[in-house]
Amino acid sequence: MFGLVCAFALCASAACSAATWPVDGRLTSGYGLRFRGLRPSVHEGVDVAVPEGTPVRAMKSGRVTHAGPLGAYGLAVMIDHGGQVTSLYAHLSRVDVARGAAIERRAQLGLSGQTGNATGPHLHFEIWRWGRPEDPIPLLGGPPRRTARAPAAPDGPWSDGTGTH
Repeated sequence: MFGLVCAFALCASAACSAATWPVDGRLTSGYGLRFRGLRPSVHEGVDVAVPEGTPVRAMKSGRVTHAGPLGAYGLAVMIDHGGQVTSLYAHLSRVDVARGAAIERRAQLGLSGQTGNATGPHLHFEIWRWGRPEDPIPLLGGPPRRTARAPAAPDGPWSDGTGTH
């Protein structure tokens, strides 16, 4: 129920069409506090394990504000959905959109990869509202659907071999 309320709030805050996950796959790193060895850090999005070259799609319609290299994110796409909602899709192997382009919900933005600070193929996905990162899981009504194609994480969520950054 909470997920539906959050999805409605996200829908109400931007030009509405139901927001959807950009890929289907296994969640390998959630939003919030995590540890790299003994050092805590805040993960401002989620990581979804998918094979390299998986199409990455827009969660909602909007306008592309960034398309290309973005530091540790590698190749990335950012979309302004209106209503102070922005989404980020990172570690792509290829970008298929250009800055300034108007895109529709589920439009292909690029292909998943492991560019930037990534130890394996996956999509790093963030949603920002009102200038702050928010957990995509409740906003999109639950975790992404798992697929049989998602690569396994061999060493668990605290290792460098998880396929996350």
